[in-house]
Amino acid sequence: MAGATIDETARLIRELADIEAIKQLKARYIRLVDGKKWDEWRALFTPDCRVETEGGVHEGPDDVVASVSRVLAKGTTMHRVTMPEITITGPDSATAIWGQQDIVEMEYKGQPHKFSGWGYYYEEYRRTPEGWRIKSTRLERLGKHFA
Repeated sequence: MAGATIDETARLIRELADIEAIKQLKARYIRLVDGKKWDEWRALFTPDCRVETEGGVHEGPDDVVASVSRVLAKGTTMHRVTMPEITITGPDSATAIWGQQDIVEMEYKGQPHKFSGWGYYYEEYRRTPEGWRIKSTRLERLGKHFA
């Protein structure tokens, strides 16, 4: 950073602050979904969000929360995300790829269903007046181990 101008230094500081805010957003996302705190979890998405999982594609926070909360109503999850590759793509936009592992215990077609899985989240973020929010997330599973 030797020789950097004040404007360049300010831009770098803002970019680092944005990256940290996105990390905090993803940490809240994981904690709130595992804790089934659906009202708080809903607030992490943009109004036009898109969520793509093994359960299908859902658009808008109401659809996302309704679907995920229904699937996990009789279940328990523990997620871990690691190794974020966060790219600031514009003044109010960013993308990220996160390594992901989870342990899931749920009911599927009336039967207990337990597995651990791994893969990647591919995400887009938008800055809103309330801070960074998730615009889209897609879970790409690379594997599962059934218990």
